[in-house]
Amino acid sequence: MKKILIITCSSFTAIVLLFALFSTFDIVPELSKSIVFQLFTMSMSIALLMFISERAEDKLDISSLTVDALIRMLICYIVVFVEGSLFRMFPFSWKAIASISPVLIPTFVITYVIGYFTIVDCANKINKSIKRKY
Repeated sequence: MKKILIITCSSFTAIVLLFALFSTFDIVPELSKSIVFQLFTMSMSIALLMFISERAEDKLDISSLTVDALIRMLICYIVVFVEGSLFRMFPFSWKAIASISPVLIPTFVITYVIGYFTIVDCANKINKSIKRKY
């Protein structure tokens, strides 16, 4: 649950800030209440699907960071493309994939790095706790 919350909050914060920045250049629509809620829905959907994919990766014993990053990136593109089309943020077309990339890629990198360092921090705390017991 903690991981879902971290992914949702970090991705939502990053995407809202990028939307605010890019809306000044007319790259993305102006932020409104409905867009903010749509972005939150996308962030939550992505976090839940990443949680599910992580469980599947554990069962399949996939431990490659590259494969993990590619799966997570694919999840992001699918969710943003499908939900963005359903919310009518952009048309359901191949051109939309190119138009979402300037916001999606930096948001993904920021969120992935935050998630990675959070996991490393938790692992270090667990290792210190184990060392103290022995």
